[in-house]
Amino acid sequence: MAPTHDDDLAQLARALGVPLDAERRERVAEEQLRMVLSHTRAGTLVATAFALLMALHLSPGPGPLALGSWIGAKLALALTRVGLWKARQRVVLPPDKPKWRRLIYGSLALDGTVFGVAGFWAMGQAEPTAALVAATLACISCVATFGLQVRLAATAAYVAPILVPTALALVLRGDDFGWVGGFGLLLLLGLTLVTARGAQKRLAANELLKLHAQSLLAEREAALALAQRQSAVKSQFVAKVSHELRTPLHGILGLTRLLLGQVREPEQISRVALIENSGTHLLALINDLLDVSRIESGQFHMHNEAFDLVAEVEKVVQVFAVRATDKGLTLGMDSALPRPCWVRGDPARLRQVLNNLLGNAVKFTQQGGITLRLKRPGAKDMVVIEVQDSGVGIAEADIGLIFQPFAQSARAAGQPAEGAGLGLTIAREIANGMGGEIAVRSQLGRGTTFEFSARLPPSAPAPANAAPSAPPPPPPAVVPAPAGPPSPGALPRQVLVAEDDDVNAMIVMAYLEALGVAARRVNNGLQAVEHATVPGQRPDLVLMDCRMPTLDGMAATRQIRQQEQQRGWPRLPVIALTATSAEVDRATCLAAGMDDFVSKPFTRDELMRALARFGPAAR
Repeated sequence: MAPTHDDDLAQLARALGVPLDAERRERVAEEQLRMVLSHTRAGTLVATAFALLMALHLSPGPGPLALGSWIGAKLALALTRVGLWKARQRVVLPPDKPKWRRLIYGSLALDGTVFGVAGFWAMGQAEPTAALVAATLACISCVATFGLQVRLAATAAYVAPILVPTALALVLRGDDFGWVGGFGLLLLLGLTLVTARGAQKRLAANELLKLHAQSLLAEREAALALAQRQSAVKSQFVAKVSHELRTPLHGILGLTRLLLGQVREPEQISRVALIENSGTHLLALINDLLDVSRIESGQFHMHNEAFDLVAEVEKVVQVFAVRATDKGLTLGMDSALPRPCWVRGDPARLRQVLNNLLGNAVKFTQQGGITLRLKRPGAKDMVVIEVQDSGVGIAEADIGLIFQPFAQSARAAGQPAEGAGLGLTIAREIANGMGGEIAVRSQLGRGTTFEFSARLPPSAPAPANAAPSAPPPPPPAVVPAPAGPPSPGALPRQVLVAEDDDVNAMIVMAYLEALGVAARRVNNGLQAVEHATVPGQRPDLVLMDCRMPTLDGMAATRQIRQQEQQRGWPRLPVIALTATSAEVDRATCLAAGMDDFVSKPFTRDELMRALARFGPAAR
């Protein structure tokens, strides 16, 4: 038994390694029908023209009635085929039903039969007439094959009724012309069917591959959409949890720092300092998790401002020089850049990378020293910072893993891994975001060199009154130095604190008292609006918590700004106090009319710097 179309499809699917189900079989059949019908109008017009010319040549041989009937049948079938084509274009009938396809291919068979009848009659005529009609029908068959070959059934339905009766009539002539012509037409029929079967396979293969590619694309798009939804949910979860962690952590760190200023016994000071260091380490882990969440959600943003590169690097080196000295190590800085060296970029992110690289260098170096080199390569806009240590080094097998999230290298036998393993992942993303990269060279027992490159183009010096960038969180186990007393007149004299949490309010009030600033506390945004809009008794500044009952901080700020505009009052500085640190939250606060943004947990130094930007000396 000859293989059917379904057998060919199944064989093709196995050879191509693609799945084949009922839906895909139907899609392939529908595409074949579409391509067959795409040639209907032009093919029918050409075939009808040939039919009329052939009828003109044969007249009046068959007789007027027979010839007229034949022409009428041909024209009726031509109109039927064109009508079916137009109906299919308008999708009048369901295009995916087998009955619809049988109707199309049945009309082809009837049209071919009309030509076959003419061929059967003409082959009994004189040899010149028979030869001309046979050649005409062979030509019609070949031309039709070009449009119908995409489906073997369509080709056979049209060509076989033309050539088989004509060939049979030629053979029945019994002369040499008949035998040669008859077998020649049968050979032509075989060639057209073989050609059609090959074309059908090629089209079916292409269609199966296209359907498979579309299916894979749809699956990948669905997987991507699912991953994006999961990432968004995870980012929201991390942001929510981090907010809930930052609020009590602000209380723990704030109270601990207040205790450090009150206890006198060395043992108590040491214990309280350990609590603060543990809280600071926890804060660093929270910040790392937030950064990784922002990286995965595409919300990891960079600032662009002017800063003194050498001065910023020196500040970080000075912090880690203390830790290095405590371990008996040396920490030196070798700068090939001028002083000052003004560039444009994100100084806070730069310090974050250096904190990580120098922190790892001090952690994994037991003897010897650490050197930081600062230079510009050939590219004018690029800066390269090398951190070289004489530590235990990194195994070659681990070098490719250290930049993966949560991956760690102990670097030495028996040495426990510390931290969450996110620092280098974040540092690499920062480097990429700054137009550079981080490379590493290391050998076990011979130390490690990290090379951090960033695009930091030269810049004019920043204005003297420009607000400094927000400092990054201090490295774990580093206690920030206490702030020096503020200069007279540098800070606002009267500050309104809007904070619903008693512990956080107590910390802020204690910080303000230590800074010599008079303060008044309210518990919600509505009270903040009332106290901030009393004529003649307005404070110099408002510290506004963002999440409060009755009226949140942003809504309260908008009401304050509205009343200022209505009454023609000067703008009252409002600093947001929030347990989040995302850029979108900062932008939301600024859009609500707030002037600055301080993220919990904050130190007394950070609060003092924020206040100083709006003190009398800054106006």
